[in-house]
Amino acid sequence: MASPYVADPRTVVIDPGHGGEEVGAANFGVVEKESNLEMAFRVERLLVERGLRVVLTRRVDARASYEGLAATPTGFSAQRVDLQGRVDLANSEHAAAYVSIHSNGSASGAERGIEVYYNSQRPHAAENLRLARLVNDSVLAEVSAAGYPANARGVKDDSCLRAFQGRCFPLFVLGPDRVTNRDEILRRGGNPDALLPRGQDEFRSRATQMPATLVELFFISNAEDAAILRSEPAREAMARGVARGITRYLGLD
Repeated sequence: MASPYVADPRTVVIDPGHGGEEVGAANFGVVEKESNLEMAFRVERLLVERGLRVVLTRRVDARASYEGLAATPTGFSAQRVDLQGRVDLANSEHAAAYVSIHSNGSASGAERGIEVYYNSQRPHAAENLRLARLVNDSVLAEVSAAGYPANARGVKDDSCLRAFQGRCFPLFVLGPDRVTNRDEILRRGGNPDALLPRGQDEFRSRATQMPATLVELFFISNAEDAAILRSEPAREAMARGVARGITRYLGLD
């Protein structure tokens, strides 16, 4: 029987989304993987100033290491290796909270604003929601106080963010454990031999053991939002908002 997860109340994991060949959204002079990492460094600085220990899931423009795998993962397999590595790092560091930083993209240039995701299908669902609400409210407050317009898109449950063949799929870093078999990996464009344990036909993911949320800071695909993302004062306001939401969650504010 696995030992109960014991969180370090002073440790926070910040996850800058994407990296390497996984660019994310890109438009109007903003590249998401770069923006996410730069924002994570800002949030880290602010949290360290409050005496917290901060772990970033990446510090360079790269995905998780592929060392030790039977083959180099591609497509879906590479994504799974990368995201699982981020979750495993957070668990190994006994973090008290996990916050993934992203910006949105859409085929419609009209969509804009800030939204925050949580998952309601976890043992710590109530804490997921509390963390998400605090990050959402703090970011909106800081951005507004700095004089930037922000469309409040709300706090959203990602439990059925995507549906496929009658199944619901949440964001990987927020969702519960899941099982992916060899056939599904192939259908989704992955390399089973690079993802599956030797001699097995299923990949069993491991979920975060701590409350987690994912914040989408504006739409890179919207010209006005992208201009805000390019603004130094606005970026610092966003970082203050994310950091303040975390410190409020931890009872420091």
